[in-house]
Amino acid sequence: MTDNEKVQRLTVSLLKKYISICEENHLCYYFTGGALIGVLRHRGFIPWDDDIDVGMPRKDFDKFHEILESDMPKGYGICNRFTDNSWHFAMSQFIDEESEIEINLAEQPRKAHVWIDVFPLDGLPAGKLQRWFKIKRILMYRYMVQIAHIKTQVDSHRRRPIIEKVMLNILKIIPIGKLINTNRTLNRLEEVLRTTDFETAEYVGNMLGRYREKEVVQKKYFGTPKKGVFEGVEVNIPEMSHELQTALYGDYMKLPPEKDRVAHNVKIIRCREI
Repeated sequence: MTDNEKVQRLTVSLLKKYISICEENHLCYYFTGGALIGVLRHRGFIPWDDDIDVGMPRKDFDKFHEILESDMPKGYGICNRFTDNSWHFAMSQFIDEESEIEINLAEQPRKAHVWIDVFPLDGLPAGKLQRWFKIKRILMYRYMVQIAHIKTQVDSHRRRPIIEKVMLNILKIIPIGKLINTNRTLNRLEEVLRTTDFETAEYVGNMLGRYREKEVVQKKYFGTPKKGVFEGVEVNIPEMSHELQTALYGDYMKLPPEKDRVAHNVKIIRCREI
């Protein structure tokens, strides 16, 4: 069994614990991103993938953290910017503290626990112009944080346009990032994210997701969670999963070219007995 396959098994075990916490506390979550493609296309992991993304409406996201602050299951934890000084994102990870891996994705390898990415789902203004301005403000703060931590946050294996590659190389040489206060920037990012309530919004999205503006969809796409199957586990998926994934990926049922089938390139340091 490869390290990638072992990490998949450990992540499924972690998923079961996450789902049990959500069900016991009546919290809403949805499979999103590549994990949702896994449900719809493979009924499990995309073969070369090894992680799971979930999205939670902001109030459920906050409640999830409150619950774990007072009642964290033994051997598990939360990784976010409040628990880890080296974590420079506005989303969180639910982690297996008994399992540790090394990830070789960005320019500098980093160690991490086996994880599930937990993203807040936020509302956006109904008006097109107001929505456009809010999205641009969010992206501005995201880019600022990435510039400040370019060697650890930017995927060095991702294919990019030439102009983007040139800009990244310039930013590595000129230390502009040292002028950016990361915590202050993340605070401002979160303030903007919270300005529109998910529950009453017509448009919502995972505004911390990889696909930026494309993550914005009508709230009805998420709707009432439906059941799907992921590696034999029953999970929540958006009510209009097909429409949501089509908006993000186009023909998501079609396998990408082999050159784009890139895993996190992980190496297991230690792992939980399962």
